[in-house]
Amino acid sequence: MDYTSDIRRRLQSAVAAVGAAVVIIGLSVASPATATPLDQPIDEPRTVTDRAIVDTGDLSSVAAKADFDPGYIISDAQFYQRGAMSESEIQSFLERMSGTCGNSNCLAVYRQTTTTKTPTERCTGTYTGGTNELASRIIYKVQQACGISAKVILVTLQKEQSLVTLTAPSSSRLERAMGYYCPDDPSRPGWCHPSFAGFQNQVYNASAQFHRYRLNPTNYAYRIGTVPIQYHPNTSCGTKSVTIRNAATAGLYIYTPYTPNQAALDNLYGTGNSCSSYGNRNFWRLFTDWFGSPTGQMPASVTASRVSGDNRFSTSVAISSTAYSGAPGGGTVFIATGAGFADGLAAAPAAAQVDAPLLLTAPDSLPDSVRAEIVRLQPALIVIMGGTSAVSSRVATQLSSLAPTVRRDAGESRYATALQIARANFAGGATTAYLASGGNFPDALAASAAAGAEGAPVLLVPPGARSVDAATKQVLIDLGVTRVILAGGTAVISTDVASSVRSGTGVTTVERRGGADRYKTAAAINDASFPEAEVMYLASGVSFADALSIAAVAGAEGRPLGLSAPRCVPAATVSYATLAGIDQVTLIGGTAVLSSAVGRFAPCS
Repeated sequence: MDYTSDIRRRLQSAVAAVGAAVVIIGLSVASPATATPLDQPIDEPRTVTDRAIVDTGDLSSVAAKADFDPGYIISDAQFYQRGAMSESEIQSFLERMSGTCGNSNCLAVYRQTTTTKTPTERCTGTYTGGTNELASRIIYKVQQACGISAKVILVTLQKEQSLVTLTAPSSSRLERAMGYYCPDDPSRPGWCHPSFAGFQNQVYNASAQFHRYRLNPTNYAYRIGTVPIQYHPNTSCGTKSVTIRNAATAGLYIYTPYTPNQAALDNLYGTGNSCSSYGNRNFWRLFTDWFGSPTGQMPASVTASRVSGDNRFSTSVAISSTAYSGAPGGGTVFIATGAGFADGLAAAPAAAQVDAPLLLTAPDSLPDSVRAEIVRLQPALIVIMGGTSAVSSRVATQLSSLAPTVRRDAGESRYATALQIARANFAGGATTAYLASGGNFPDALAASAAAGAEGAPVLLVPPGARSVDAATKQVLIDLGVTRVILAGGTAVISTDVASSVRSGTGVTTVERRGGADRYKTAAAINDASFPEAEVMYLASGVSFADALSIAAVAGAEGRPLGLSAPRCVPAATVSYATLAGIDQVTLIGGTAVLSSAVGRFAPCS
């Protein structure tokens, strides 16, 4: 079971002597007909039944353990949400989940005469009592009065007592619906304070309690920051160091003060081992199965804009003309092929170094729109990224008429080209370098904006490499690099590569910023490099061209570059934007690349 918090233990002496925790199943408590409800919740704890297996109902089981972040279980935007569900939506959901009810306690048909609750600091709205109110109305009115999402309430009701899916729950389950002020006390097993028994009291007071946690964060051991959290009340099971990222997640740990161990996550819909606890795992899992990612909804205050052209070449022009609208001339323009990503992967940080646009060209001819933009910019230097197979001699000749100097940074391969770009554009040295796989573009491009902002080159390693080659080590030595950041997980850059970076170089620090997929890797890079930001650029994670052009601008401006799926925004991208405080997202590319649904921040399921 999930047991009580340290705060609860300190307070429990006011109720009874502290004893061993017990599982609570279907025990009777005072009837709400004889209870004296209190308008103000008091500072007393609660307990829950810690069951490994909690029914998901007839909705699909879609949660994946790789998506569980113990420090960010649910966003504040989705937790403290007055408008999460309408009353009719709640009722329809209850009817679907319970099916045919077997008694009058079934939440789809349950009714209760409720009392009025006046506004407080925790629940700032009025709950006006009513006669024979349906459970759906009670949940909705608490959502409105207390500002706790009805989705959170429904998930908690299920996590605690399986009330959402039970067709014939006992009265005792309703009495202790949210587990509020039902302390673990072996001398009175199953006891709940009569003033807080009953469905309305439980839903209202538990919701108010979540705001108590939010309003008084320093009163609790679980707060935003890195804290040790036990896996189980048995202290020999150990603790996990968890970086709690937001108030809602801190509140869940105060309410249920244990984090799932690996065994509980490995068997996400079942039982772990003797050191497993399940409450917060089940909250996250149920929310995911029922309502989608609990961290995947962009805050309503975030606005979107778009920079695009008719194709990848004109989009690169639109990016340049927007970011460099008042370019005085005499600067630098970087040119890369729009036909393939290989030679352009290391280009963006180099362009960011000198605050220069990165324009795209076809391999054998310079698009008219790109030519016109270069004429407008009047550069003194044009730098071509890659060899003649990427940008032909014919294009180089066309470019030579547009600037006094044209230079080509190229090597025999994409890896050698990245090294040449680093040498040519970071001649003054760099203490940090990023290392990314040259086998695909997402991780390298996600790193490009961060690298550009930090004045760091991006170097490449081949897929499956077991070590860093001598040429790459020599560049690290020549630039004076002491810190290397690996962009991507161990599936793309092995631990052997990480170890070899230190050997024979001046590198003393190797960090990894990676995730289970390209979106999580981009989010991890942004989280480390841009922990706070107001504006984020958003480019396709499945097409390289637009991300290549905007990465140079993002690096020069010191802004994050997030990645998105074509028709929805991944939860990892939303989570980063929410935690960083992003209030403006600029989409890069037309609706064929990032659909209008992405512009509305439609979450990926």
